[in-house]
Amino acid sequence: MNLKSKTFCILPWIEKFQELDGKNYLCCRSKVAIKPNEADGIRTRLANQESIPHCESCYKLDQQRTISPRLQETARWLKNPQVKSYIEQWKPGDPDRTFFYDLRFDNKCNLACITCGPAFSSLWSKEIGVEIKSHQYDFAHADILASDKIYMAGGEPLIISKCIELLQQVAVRDQQPEIVINTNLTRVNTDMQAVLQRIKNLTLVISVDAYSKINEYHRWPMKWKKFIDNLTWARDIDCTLQFNTVVDAVSIINAAELVDIESYCDMWNLVILTNPVELQINNLPEHARDQVRNSWEKIKSSKFFTTDPVFKSRVMHASDLLDQSGSSAALANYIAALDSRRGINHQDFLPIKLT
Repeated sequence: MNLKSKTFCILPWIEKFQELDGKNYLCCRSKVAIKPNEADGIRTRLANQESIPHCESCYKLDQQRTISPRLQETARWLKNPQVKSYIEQWKPGDPDRTFFYDLRFDNKCNLACITCGPAFSSLWSKEIGVEIKSHQYDFAHADILASDKIYMAGGEPLIISKCIELLQQVAVRDQQPEIVINTNLTRVNTDMQAVLQRIKNLTLVISVDAYSKINEYHRWPMKWKKFIDNLTWARDIDCTLQFNTVVDAVSIINAAELVDIESYCDMWNLVILTNPVELQINNLPEHARDQVRNSWEKIKSSKFFTTDPVFKSRVMHASDLLDQSGSSAALANYIAALDSRRGINHQDFLPIKLT
């Protein structure tokens, strides 16, 4: 098996991921659900260096000379000797061996970020009057606890009861999996801090897309001052802190200003938005582009720009998108609908008029 082929990804061998719609996928980035008993055939195709539709989002990033999650995850997991041995010895028909669980128990969330939707945010669901039904997980609880790594997202994990219960169980175990929690860091308390301090290998992935008022609009209806206060709460846990920033036509206006608070984080992950298509970077109106280009340059002063090749590749990809044509009308219509539904005006938050 060629582990460095242009199609290979390690996650179909080691990860279990079930979306909130009850369907199983190869990972959270895949848009093609796995049919029953299909996983072994997918692995065989990848082992034979074939491309598969499930991995199309990463293949596109590879073509754009951006370091994709496929490459990141493969490199990261192959450093684990047990994983590497398992992959090298694997043959079709071997029993599954799960090292990594990606858990999304619920869409319960106190924010309605503009890039999100009702499937992943109960506040979005309430706002547009769409009911999202929850589904039962088909993963064994004991297997989850015995895994190497658990990733939690939502919704907002720190307000989802099943996530909290699982964290409490992990905290009292002698043998603990690595825990990674994707959190908006707007609902925290001392009891949760005490639980998290007992987890030996913990990463908080803190979602922050822009600076100050623009982040308040982007991650509606969070308050910037409270978020900054909660960064101190997170730092006091003494765990790994990672910023996760979705870069799109709105956040890129001042996302580079986050350099001023990057001292709080140990890692910084940039995600270049692809959906919803209306919010893609190249939809920025022409009158705004020079201002945004100048603002975005500050991101190159980040320590991660010189130390993290993935970060740098995505900075450059975002810069390239600022030079590509798009649909400013699509962006304007999306923003106008948001403003109308929420009873706000984006111009009270953003220095650029988008409608």
